Amino acid sequence: MNVHFPLRSLRLLALLAGLASSALAATQQLWTAKLPGDAKWHDLTELGTLLVGTDGAVLSFDPDTGQQLWRRDDLKKTNANNARQIPGTPFLLANNFAGIGNTKVTLQAIDYLSGETVWTAPEIQGQYLSTLPVVEKGLVIFVYNGFAEKEGNGVYFRAHDLLTGEQKWLVKFGKANAIPVHMADNSGKFMPTMDLSGYHDPVVDGDELYLGYLGVHCLDLTTGAIKWAVEFPPGDKGLKRTYAPLRIDGDRIYGAGGGSVFAINRRTGATIWKSDRISSYAGLLKARDNAIVSQLEIAGGKIFARYGGNFSNGQGVVLKDPLGIVVLNAADGEAVYQAKEVKEGLTNLMVLPEINTVMYADAHHLYGLDISAAQPVETFKVPIEFKRKMGGGEVAQLGLGVLGGVSGIVKAAKAQSKGRLDVPVAILRRNNHIIVQGKQHLMGFDPKARDIAWSTYYAAPGDTFGMTALFAVTAMAALQGNAMAAPHTYGSSGYRSGESLIHNSLDRYNKVAGKRRAATQGADDRTFVLTRVEEGKEKGIGLVGIRLDDGEGDKQLILGSKEPVYSVDESIGRLFYFKGKDEIIAYGL
Repeated sequence: MNVHFPLRSLRLLALLAGLASSALAATQQLWTAKLPGDAKWHDLTELGTLLVGTDGAVLSFDPDTGQQLWRRDDLKKTNANNARQIPGTPFLLANNFAGIGNTKVTLQAIDYLSGETVWTAPEIQGQYLSTLPVVEKGLVIFVYNGFAEKEGNGVYFRAHDLLTGEQKWLVKFGKANAIPVHMADNSGKFMPTMDLSGYHDPVVDGDELYLGYLGVHCLDLTTGAIKWAVEFPPGDKGLKRTYAPLRIDGDRIYGAGGGSVFAINRRTGATIWKSDRISSYAGLLKARDNAIVSQLEIAGGKIFARYGGNFSNGQGVVLKDPLGIVVLNAADGEAVYQAKEVKEGLTNLMVLPEINTVMYADAHHLYGLDISAAQPVETFKVPIEFKRKMGGGEVAQLGLGVLGGVSGIVKAAKAQSKGRLDVPVAILRRNNHIIVQGKQHLMGFDPKARDIAWSTYYAAPGDTFGMTALFAVTAMAALQGNAMAAPHTYGSSGYRSGESLIHNSLDRYNKVAGKRRAATQGADDRTFVLTRVEEGKEKGIGLVGIRLDDGEGDKQLILGSKEPVYSVDESIGRLFYFKGKDEIIAYGL
């Protein structure tokens, strides 16, 4: 099964769960549309239109009426990895593939409101790797393994003007296959899609682009020249995103790989310090395994480093030990704090500057660390208690069999209670709420009161368990990434940069953007859970809307599929369900 979960879906905290309820409001079917083939990927644009890719075409639909806005039959065999929106613009960058092994690649910018081609770049011969929009500089950078360039085979970066497609520069980054690639999430196994989805997006700062593919490289956005490089290995070559996202603080840039944290002068490329191997902090017995430093956060003049956790290999999720938190002195990289009791799982670090706290969770507790102290101290340790628990009968029905397909996310044999076979995988800030996310639970937490405001817990509906486990980890990785990797919203720097480029030239875009902005501001504060649903005598897997202020369900919809493919647009209250993969059914939520 090849399912696309776009970055917009990070706003949909899709979880697997089980729920029996008949008191929730049902949803209304609005329209249906037939596709010319099975949907291979789908995406909701920033302006709310629905894009769908089949083997033979890319189509766009009006979310209110279901009217087909346009169809491009020349865009064949596209996938979610090479169809990328440009924040703050109506531009969709899509590659047209041809030749043996799709080695003839043409980059196109398409107006996703009209379906018209804005510009087309010259064809290249090689392997597509990534598309990097740099809206702050009005550029888009095409990354590929080139087979027919003048400087010979190698990894190339080719920059184009975002509005006109004019080539601005071309630079050879390294020899062919210099950057190891990974299987795209949910890629087919027979002919897998290999790309740079195993890395966090580069960081833009002024005229410089910092690349985290092989350590840290500094690229000049004006010329494409590599100004300096500090190379170090990833935490694990076989897993995705085991280089930590890069972090900038003043004249320094911080990165991590190979079990250590690096502080680098971002002007000169000089290494200021390299920390001891993080494995040494985890204890003697665990030091045999190289710790994967998966996140860095700068707070209170210190570097908070998370090591271990859940990682994707493109087909599933694994939990990598050792697990823990180390806090380093920014001046010299020496450890000033170590978390020694992390058990059976570890979420991302969440910085809460309003209360001088860094928060995280393991399988049993929510933790807070004081970032203002010279040596951080634990300010809270709140036991995870589900206020809505399964009864004994439900636990017996669940059993342990459904956990077999997901290695490490839930280690049932280690769980202290069979009534809780789930661990948190991410902490998210959603408007004014802190949400702790698992695959089988949602939890609202008030860090000021140090209190679990509400929580819900459900049994997983069987064989779709692994799909949502993978999504949860992918979502977490993106959220703990950098500015380019995070979703762009109205008011973000990336959105404003793109909007300013076209403000005076595309009246249609500005009109739709205004309507969309108003809808977003009026959106309900709710998320949706994939679960087992009852409507009268009818039962099946479906969605339940959960209010984030109290955790109560207030909307529901049975989808009637064991592995439903869908997208939710919370801004306008729409759910798009791909029935049988070749029919779209839109519901009002």
